[in-house]
Amino acid sequence: MGIENREYLRDEFEGGPGGLRLGGASMLVRIIAVTVAVFVLQIIFTRAGDGSSVTDWLSLNSTDLFQRGQIWRLLTYAFCHDPANLFHLLFNMMALYSIGSMLLNLLGSREFLWFYLVSAVFSGICSVAFYSIMQIPVSVVGASGAVNAVFCAVAMHYPRQRLLLMGVIPIEMRWLLAAFVAFDAMPILTNGFGDAKVAHAAHLGGLLFGFLYVRWHMQLTRWWDQFAGRLAMKRRNRGKLKIFAPPSHTDVDLDAQMDPILEKISREGEASLTSRERNILIQASRKLKKDRS
Repeated sequence: MGIENREYLRDEFEGGPGGLRLGGASMLVRIIAVTVAVFVLQIIFTRAGDGSSVTDWLSLNSTDLFQRGQIWRLLTYAFCHDPANLFHLLFNMMALYSIGSMLLNLLGSREFLWFYLVSAVFSGICSVAFYSIMQIPVSVVGASGAVNAVFCAVAMHYPRQRLLLMGVIPIEMRWLLAAFVAFDAMPILTNGFGDAKVAHAAHLGGLLFGFLYVRWHMQLTRWWDQFAGRLAMKRRNRGKLKIFAPPSHTDVDLDAQMDPILEKISREGEASLTSRERNILIQASRKLKKDRS
């Protein structure tokens, strides 16, 4: 099943890459605007010779994640970039805008947002897991993992679509995807990542998520709606649900209790019985019917 055939896809799909609706552009602009705003804050709160306090709170590292339980870093790192390297931000945002528009036309704004955020978390998990296993203390920042996930999803749907590499060299997406995989896998396979400033594990995590998303026909928006719906249903029913349990009595000799009850009925009428006496009368009647049967 092609990705454009999913039920949650919007009608604004225009049948080919490159088309961009206003709604899709709006979502891309929002993601880019938030990323740029975080970058500006990183620069504003930079300490002389001691990094940025914003980066310290949002970047991803195993110490803060595992020892301090700061799980928000699995997402926030993707909105941070190296304050000393403007090209790090520019390249990611330019790639996201140009390639992301194709995926937006396929998924719609809401599903694309879920895709971007979940791919960032998935890439972060892959990165921190790898560097923890290798016992390499690193602090990961950048949207590259999520951007790679977007590129992989688009490349799997448009494998023969040509892009201009460096604005000059035409190359099909499938070959560019293969080159990305080789570029990020090679340092890991050859143990040549020790001094590198590139989070190759995060890149590969993003590529893997994009691949799995298309291959497994994931529907993140629908999954979330179903999960949220079940939670809402439980909250609504929690205060309304009542369990009826008929009163039970451990009285062994119902016959002995029946005599005063019958006398009371004869003397004062059935309306004078208490709830307990009525219950005993019902139990005795049921017992009598059961004995007869």
